[in-house]
Amino acid sequence: MIRLVRFLLALLLVLLNGCGGGGSGSPTASTPTPPVVTPPVTARLTKITLQSDAGDLIGAGGSFSYSLSDAKISVTSDHNQLVVRVEGDETWTGVFQTGGTEQAQLKAGMVADVPRYADGMDWAKSGLTWFGEGRACSSSSGWFSIDSVKYVGAQVSEIKVRFERHCNGGAAALHGEVTYYADDASKPPAPVVPAPASLWRPPADVANSVGNYAYFESEDGDYVGLGKTYRYDQRNANLTVDGGVVNLNIAIQGRELWSAELRGMSGSYNLLPGYYPAVHGSRFDNPVKGGLSWTGAGRGCSKSTGWFVVDSVTSDQNFNVTAIDLRFEQHCEGRAGALRGAIHWISPALVPRQPVAGNTAVGSWRAPATALPTGGNYLYMQSDAGEALAKGLIDLQTSASAQFSVDVQNNRLSFNVHGGHTWTVSLAAQPGQAQFVKGDYAKLSGGALTVSLDSYGQFSPQGWAVIDSISYMAGKVVALDLRFEELGINGAGNDSGLLHGQLHWRADQPDAFAGPASAVPSLFWRPSSANTPPAGNYVYLESDRSDFAGNQSSYLYTSLDSLINVTATGNIFDLSLYGDERWNGHFVTMRNASQIQPGYYAGLSNSGNADPSRGNFSWGGDGRSCNTATSGVVVDKATYVGNQLVELRLRFEQHCENDPGALRGEIRWAANDAQQPSGPAAMPAGLWRAPAGTLPSSGSYLYVQSDAADAIGEGKTFLMTGNDTHFFAGWSAPYNSDAYFRLSAQSTQKGAGDWTGEFQSMIGLKKFQVGFYDHVARVPFQNRAFGGLNWSANGKGCNTSIGWFAVDKVVYVGDNLTALHARFEQHCENLRPALRGELNWEASPSPTGMRQGAGVLSEIVTREMR
Repeated sequence: MIRLVRFLLALLLVLLNGCGGGGSGSPTASTPTPPVVTPPVTARLTKITLQSDAGDLIGAGGSFSYSLSDAKISVTSDHNQLVVRVEGDETWTGVFQTGGTEQAQLKAGMVADVPRYADGMDWAKSGLTWFGEGRACSSSSGWFSIDSVKYVGAQVSEIKVRFERHCNGGAAALHGEVTYYADDASKPPAPVVPAPASLWRPPADVANSVGNYAYFESEDGDYVGLGKTYRYDQRNANLTVDGGVVNLNIAIQGRELWSAELRGMSGSYNLLPGYYPAVHGSRFDNPVKGGLSWTGAGRGCSKSTGWFVVDSVTSDQNFNVTAIDLRFEQHCEGRAGALRGAIHWISPALVPRQPVAGNTAVGSWRAPATALPTGGNYLYMQSDAGEALAKGLIDLQTSASAQFSVDVQNNRLSFNVHGGHTWTVSLAAQPGQAQFVKGDYAKLSGGALTVSLDSYGQFSPQGWAVIDSISYMAGKVVALDLRFEELGINGAGNDSGLLHGQLHWRADQPDAFAGPASAVPSLFWRPSSANTPPAGNYVYLESDRSDFAGNQSSYLYTSLDSLINVTATGNIFDLSLYGDERWNGHFVTMRNASQIQPGYYAGLSNSGNADPSRGNFSWGGDGRSCNTATSGVVVDKATYVGNQLVELRLRFEQHCENDPGALRGEIRWAANDAQQPSGPAAMPAGLWRAPAGTLPSSGSYLYVQSDAADAIGEGKTFLMTGNDTHFFAGWSAPYNSDAYFRLSAQSTQKGAGDWTGEFQSMIGLKKFQVGFYDHVARVPFQNRAFGGLNWSANGKGCNTSIGWFAVDKVVYVGDNLTALHARFEQHCENLRPALRGELNWEASPSPTGMRQGAGVLSEIVTREMR
């Protein structure tokens, strides 16, 4: 029955359709056009995904995904090569080169058994590389597949590539997929406006600060702030902001030195207000998110995460920031403890100032009694907000924070106070005055009163000074109380503020600088025990990826592979290191210390004119050093015998130019460590020698064989003997006391010309020994732990070189070298092409020499290995 009903209903629908659906009854039947259905548009989105196996060096076992909404991605092509650059929360570079005979464009297909791509690789060779985050392979194998590719003109417009890569022969792989569309217009999100109300804000009373201010709150576990709270405004610190959206620099110079780098989102010329979440440190920030890094008193993060909020910002026509209100939160190395802070800054040029008519009445100003210490020397300086030299700074220097000196010369009374700031004040005597005495010094101008701050001073200021008391002993000033007022005058007229100062000084008041902090921050860097030897002297260095001085590498030097020289007297420690690289370190404690004390030394400058209450520290080498730097030093152990330092264990962290990236190091040194490099190694089997039958059986000769691209021999081969060559030899060491041999060969043979070679042994060998000398660099710039080698010919030499030499035979009579047989290999500029050679030198015999030699036959050292 049910089937019958369904049949009838279906028949009725057919009949209704046949008659037009019961419409107007038109005699002509029509079939309606079906609606047009637009097929779904396949999203043309650029995307890069990476999957790293456990144990893979490059990806470190992680998974990563990037698009144009969360990273900056660039894809470029040239001939048969594709270069992919990703700047996101991580930074990567990939190169795919197909090789083969087709050089014009990339084509779809599989490239198997592909080796590591190297810069400058021939177009006909295939290559693959993918590196980033400071990690790279020295060799690799793998494959890649170009699944599809299209061009617009000479550039790839879309491409899909898959790859697999094994680093350094490992089984673990990095798997990746790149999908790129040139017309993908995706953009990252803008800063969040308004910022979430739940984000941290500073206490309300911070707004009561005078002028520009900075406020920091540090939680327990935060290394930069050490769990403390810091407040600065123009009364106790100099605040500066410089730059724009690409790189905004913030500096607060108070009792501590703080510095920051802030970077806005790429693609915007202005720093935009709003909330910037999930930002990384400024040197490794995601450019589509922005970045922020804070360092304080020489403490910073190797890696940081956090957020910042730009509550307000203005810029000039050149996009330089002129005012900003900023909040932030920073976490070092992924730790829970946070550093939070707020900055309020307006360019002084935008703050209106009323001109000051002139100086106040002589002696009318005096420092507030509540601001002065109860004992010891002090200098209290107070600057009005519009005063041009100190810009509103209020600075108190005492015997606990500064070094004081007072002197009278050439009829001028001068005092210098050197601490966190350096103040120098000079007062001229009145006409006819033979000696400075108590009283008023009014209407000073034309240089009669000068004041400088950190080496900067006003041009021809006017003002007054009052000597409240002055005492002499044996013609020298031994006590002084002085007040003064200065109104600077510059090309634009009077400044809009006054500078005041009050000095209390007694010659018998010693410096009272506190020693290092006994409590060393628990988070202060310490190297892994796996990276340092268990005994003996060593220097270990680790350089952050953005550190300039250390060149983003790690280094270990011991007495067995380097020359470590230490000079230490009293509270000064200097270290010179000669290894594969050369380094110099300098450390001085606070000025009043007679010896180096264990503890934590914070906020050390590298300047020779550094704050004497803190000391100074600097480290540099291989042509890299800091113009300015702030460091922290931990002395774990210092042992003296009398006034002589005999043992030191020291760790340091140095920030060049106060940048986020740090060079960190540990020094372990003891004067009684007598270790030295061992002598030459046993002769390796199969070591190169001149072809059999090439060399004469006796006499002096030099055989050289040069690769085609060798800069010295230019691909030529020569055998020079006594028949066509004059040989001149010397063994007096011109550079140091290590064994030395120099051979000059002046040949008349066609094309050979003049050759000169130098050989030097490792530290501690006064005479050459038979054996293999490896890792030898150009004399005299070699690592003395290995020895040196340098060959030049016909005016051509190496700037740098690396190689080896082997001593097969050596003969001494007393201290005189009389015979040497050696082989060598030298690579100019450390490149692959080599110059190889074998030489035999025998001193010309003389009757006198024979008689002398016969008397000391027991001293002849002869060893042969042929």
